[in-house]
Amino acid sequence: MLLTQAKSFVGDFVCLSYRDRSGESHEKLAEVYDVGFVPLYGPCLITDIGEVRLDRIVACRRIESSRVAA
Repeated sequence: MLLTQAKSFVGDFVCLSYRDRSGESHEKLAEVYDVGFVPLYGPCLITDIGEVRLDRIVACRRIESSRVAA
């Protein structure tokens, strides 16, 4: 994912598909707080589930906030 693409998700709830260090795929619901540079990781999505490196993101799609449980 490119930095400009990632910035369009700030403030939204998303369904995030990404690969971890071992190459396993994960899909989680997250709220995107910001896009930033994390030392030793590089550009990351900063979310309520932690920082996710942009180069590990496979897919990111916006979801309706009414579908997210509080």
